[in-house]
Amino acid sequence: MNFDPGLLNQVLDHVPFPIGKADLVRSAQQHGANDQIMGLLNHLPDKTYNSAQEVQDSLGGLGDLGGLKLF
Repeated sequence: MNFDPGLLNQVLDHVPFPIGKADLVRSAQQHGANDQIMGLLNHLPDKTYNSAQEVQDSLGGLGDLGGLKLF
């Protein structure tokens, strides 16, 4: 299964950066993130993210999670 970064971008457009991981996960859930996106965000390192690109870079660094090919 391939991950669609467009879905993530739609959610990240609503996130107020900078933001910590816990608030990022909450914000994504409030803005309709699906289970796939929520699962990915929950695997992110616990730190402050300054931009959508930084979130995407961190997700890309996670590699292949459960068959999902990231970026």
